[in-house]
Amino acid sequence: MADVRRAAQMLILRVRSGRERYASLFSPPGAAAFFAGASVARLGVAMTGLGLLWTVQSLTGSFALAGLATGTFAAGEAVAGPQLARLVDRFGQTRTVPLLLAGHLLGLASVVAGCLSDSVPVLIAGAVVAGGSLPQPGALSAARWTHLLTDRDRLRTAFSLEAAVNDVVFLAGPPAVTLASGLIWWGAGTVGAAGLLVAGCVVLVAQRRTAPPARARDARAEGAQTAVRRSGGGFVSRRLVSTLGVVFGLGCFFGAAPIVVTAFTAQQGYAPAAGVIVALTSLASLVSGLAYGAIRVRRAPSTVQALAAVTLLASVMAAALAPVLPVIVLALLVAGTTIAPVHVTSTQLVETTVPRHALTRGFTWINTASASGIAAGGALCGVVVQAAGVQTALVACSALIAVAPVSALLGVRGSRASDAIG
Repeated sequence: MADVRRAAQMLILRVRSGRERYASLFSPPGAAAFFAGASVARLGVAMTGLGLLWTVQSLTGSFALAGLATGTFAAGEAVAGPQLARLVDRFGQTRTVPLLLAGHLLGLASVVAGCLSDSVPVLIAGAVVAGGSLPQPGALSAARWTHLLTDRDRLRTAFSLEAAVNDVVFLAGPPAVTLASGLIWWGAGTVGAAGLLVAGCVVLVAQRRTAPPARARDARAEGAQTAVRRSGGGFVSRRLVSTLGVVFGLGCFFGAAPIVVTAFTAQQGYAPAAGVIVALTSLASLVSGLAYGAIRVRRAPSTVQALAAVTLLASVMAAALAPVLPVIVLALLVAGTTIAPVHVTSTQLVETTVPRHALTRGFTWINTASASGIAAGGALCGVVVQAAGVQTALVACSALIAVAPVSALLGVRGSRASDAIG
């Protein structure tokens, strides 16, 4: 009984300590405001793609056009995002984010105009513009945390909080779009997403004292100094490439998991359970992310990342070897616990790898790598499920996800070699 009481007391102390660690993040003036704005804006981002799908399908009656619009929207975001982030780093968030918002709204309006006028080129051009000019509140927020916090342990806690917000908004966003567009009005999802994005970004941009300084003048000089200090010699380094490889592999899991779960539950006759099963993955990630930020971690970020990536692959391979419901659910729960640690450590590694004047661009590349993995995993898994079934799709999915642990282990090896040379 005494042991149980002692364990309970230790748990309470750890919870209090973790709560204090998170609360301390908001001690700098303006931190709570910019975090709240970025969180609201991220909910808008999480709703945008599905809202666009509802809007185009409702106006045209075509799922093919709706899929084409969302696909080109995602492609525009992936291609243009890092390049626009370069401008954000150079000229500052205050000057660039309002222009990006204007371009995004113009693109959405062009999509609607294309639907109403039966002009596919206008629709597609609008989707490209809307995706290409979409602000990345996660990258903007991460850059502000890096500017505010000098202690790396506190920065890890901040990045863990960011990962938890991502889990929450992508849990809440799609159901909110479905309810709004299905029950209220076909355009409610898109309008709501745009409204949240604009409102959140306005609050974020208004917090000028927490904004990283514009780097237009000193980017070249700082880049030269950073090249001497950091491995890789510039923005693109071996460590950055390995980190993006890990995020790509995780994105493959994101793209494949919903398809595999939906196909499996449909075959077994309980398709409505698919959403609940997939949601468990996000819940597991949310819990693991908050826990990772609340405790002290002695291992290097690259080591934690490698352990998480290996665990992710092992869980998917277990589901491939025994594709039955209990194993698949357990595998997704285990995989979910690795998501937030991979994201947090990836953000940490990018923060310590890229030059200070290119942080927003570095953080945006994480989004691009993840989106590319989602596209690859979803496309491959969809084809294989249709042609050969769920188990074969899990095997194919494992092959793609293997990019994550391989990249992570190469990153650990490169990090140790760099440390030995330094």
